[in-house]
Amino acid sequence: MPEERRSGLRQRLALGDRKEVGEAAAITREVLDDPSLVRPLVDLLEDADEAVVAHAAHVVMQVGRDAPALFLPYADRLLSILRACGQWEIGEQLPKVLAVIELEDDQTQQLADLLAAQVDAKSNIAAASALTGLAELARTGRIGEDIARDAINAALASPRKALAARARRILQKAGWS
Repeated sequence: MPEERRSGLRQRLALGDRKEVGEAAAITREVLDDPSLVRPLVDLLEDADEAVVAHAAHVVMQVGRDAPALFLPYADRLLSILRACGQWEIGEQLPKVLAVIELEDDQTQQLADLLAAQVDAKSNIAAASALTGLAELARTGRIGEDIARDAINAALASPRKALAARARRILQKAGWS
């Protein structure tokens, strides 16, 4: 990919506050139309600018919702980025993608371990996303239901009311209540 195109992608992801979605919808459409943009998008998850990372994570989630297989070649890298998890947006968005792509068994185990650890994340949003990811892995039979239930039960006992409420909703949705 020409450097100017990658640079243009970065500039667009840098626009606006990191708490806003910025141009995520338009960039998502472009990535879906041109999968050669997936690699530079993944690269931008490790950018020094927090707004770029936040917006890139949101685009990854949106692309992953429609075409998760595009991220399969980057599964190890996404797991590594999630493991480093420098920003809550990474912890919120990457589990949504990683939990639905066809990971190999060792990658699935890595993801389950990362998500179980992330339930204790400082960010309620990232912790809730980890619970949802564990529930999805259990629902699809890629991990044992007991692993997801243990994490959800720990969240239910949490003094963090928002996290406990999310855990109750996940239990209900999974039909485990």
